[in-house]
Amino acid sequence: MGIGISRQDGTTLVTLDWPEKRNALDVDQMSDLSAALEEAAGGDTSVIVLTGNGAFCAGANLRKVTSRSALSETERRSLVENVAHRLIRAVVDAPIPVIAAVDGPAVGLGFDLALACNCRLIGPRGWMMQGWGRIGVIPGAGGELLLRLLNPSILWRLLEQQPRITGPEAERWGLGEAVSSGSALDAALGRATALADLPRETVLAYTSLHRSTLRRELPAHLAECAEVQPRLLASPAVAERVARLLGPQPE
Repeated sequence: MGIGISRQDGTTLVTLDWPEKRNALDVDQMSDLSAALEEAAGGDTSVIVLTGNGAFCAGANLRKVTSRSALSETERRSLVENVAHRLIRAVVDAPIPVIAAVDGPAVGLGFDLALACNCRLIGPRGWMMQGWGRIGVIPGAGGELLLRLLNPSILWRLLEQQPRITGPEAERWGLGEAVSSGSALDAALGRATALADLPRETVLAYTSLHRSTLRRELPAHLAECAEVQPRLLASPAVAERVARLLGPQPE
């Protein structure tokens, strides 16, 4: 278990493989995933498909995140900037397209990770949720900007209702594409095969154009997030909300 990487015919498949915790990521695992994505973007690969075993990604490991409230604000800020921001940048800065194959939940950081991809294919068992608002924090790795660029008006509805966004709903809201039969992974690999059949220079050019606005706006947005999120993560109110959401700490 961990992160699986496989390559075939111009496509690199990156799979989160911690099914026992629905691929919720702690700090070390975020760093491992960043490194895997950075590695996948190199060489002669034309497309990356990002998916998860059993879930896409249930977000950050909330117990471990809030347990770091004893750290100084500088230390918490360093974790936000050097770990969470690096993960989103590994997707956004990839010179080739990254396709999210969502066949299970994508919540909080997992939602942002999917939004950072060039496209999102959501299978019959897949769904997404904003998640961050439920515990009283912001999406500290750029999720608000990623969401805004896709649908500028949807944030407040998601904060109010925290709905499960299925494939058809994501398609209606411009957040992804529904896969009505079969898995999102199969559909993503099919798309990757078609894209990898194009000249790699063409794929690189389309990716650069598709990313231009996001790459231009993301640095300033992440800097704003780094000012706010470390303080929120240390808030007793946030810790209380996490405890209510997750239940008692296991012995």
